[in-house]
Amino acid sequence: MEGNTKADSLYRSEFPYLASGAVHLNHAGVSPLPLRTADAVSQFARLHSEQPAEAMRTAWDRLGTCRKRLAALMSVPMDDLAITKNTAHGISIVADGLDWREGDEAVFADCEYPANTYPWLAQKDRGVISKVVATRPDGTLEPADYASAMSSRTRIVAVSWVQFGTGYRSDLAALAEIAHKNGALLLVDVIQGLGAFPLDIVGRGVDIAATGSQKWLLGPLGVGGLYIHPNALNHLRLVNMGSASVKNVPAFSPLGFDPKPNAQRYEEGTPNLLGLIGLSESLSLIEEAGIANIAEQILAINRYAAEQLRRRGYEIVSPEREGHRSGILIFRHPTVPSEQLATSLQAAGVIAVPRGGGIRFAPHFYLNEGDMDRAIAALP
Repeated sequence: MEGNTKADSLYRSEFPYLASGAVHLNHAGVSPLPLRTADAVSQFARLHSEQPAEAMRTAWDRLGTCRKRLAALMSVPMDDLAITKNTAHGISIVADGLDWREGDEAVFADCEYPANTYPWLAQKDRGVISKVVATRPDGTLEPADYASAMSSRTRIVAVSWVQFGTGYRSDLAALAEIAHKNGALLLVDVIQGLGAFPLDIVGRGVDIAATGSQKWLLGPLGVGGLYIHPNALNHLRLVNMGSASVKNVPAFSPLGFDPKPNAQRYEEGTPNLLGLIGLSESLSLIEEAGIANIAEQILAINRYAAEQLRRRGYEIVSPEREGHRSGILIFRHPTVPSEQLATSLQAAGVIAVPRGGGIRFAPHFYLNEGDMDRAIAALP
């Protein structure tokens, strides 16, 4: 991306909120919808109201387009990608579906988001032991830390690609190697990196990946995806079943139970078509901009922001080692409480939240250095 040309013109026009002078720095929470996405959802809703039969005829084709775009961004086969409601929905399908035996273990870090914690803790009544990896004082998590927590009874290692409260980006290939060496599966919550950085899920050896649409994918609420490698599918029971779980969906035969041979067996029924139509449009924007360009821009503006914050006397909390940086930049003031900083930002129209003992900035690619300057100028 040459300078900020695309970010400053074509793609900035996709985000009308910028005209108010606001700066949205919470893409790690909920992103604003691009204009094309809002328009597509509105148009489909109108079509559904005026011509319901025509709307249903076109909706399924657009579902296929969305699945194709999401699978391409994740670098996974379309057949191995199920559409879900959100990240937790996908992880819960796996946690509830694993053929656990009493004494089996799930390994995850103490800094994981609840969506990647609660589903494993909920398996306690099935005799599953949760083994928690401690985050290092500098906010990092090394593969060796996970290896130390594992045993011959470990069935799954669950990790976020990017940690929501630190911004630490994990080495997925190294984690996959460790998990597989111990006979376990690697499940990755990719929501805090997908749409911000290139990701080759199959190439990195990830067995299962779950995501949602509302963060870096710039999509609507209530849509997600779940990738399951065919080999991992063999370890999962049939859960979350519904009319769409079988090969011949239109047959509506209650006794003709012939489940789909891939992850799509977990798509239990009517999907969130409005959300999927919107997500497809958001993914088209990411495709046009290019995920490599997006990653370069995000890292560049975060690097710029970190430099400016240091000059103002702020401490950077997020790990900054190359390869582990992400779209999340967390910082704190040596004396001013983070809640007070958040109040100052909000008053200036800067959307950011307290996380990880500081303030979390999470800018997407359409923002630029000028936006970061306005945000930092609002700090005491």
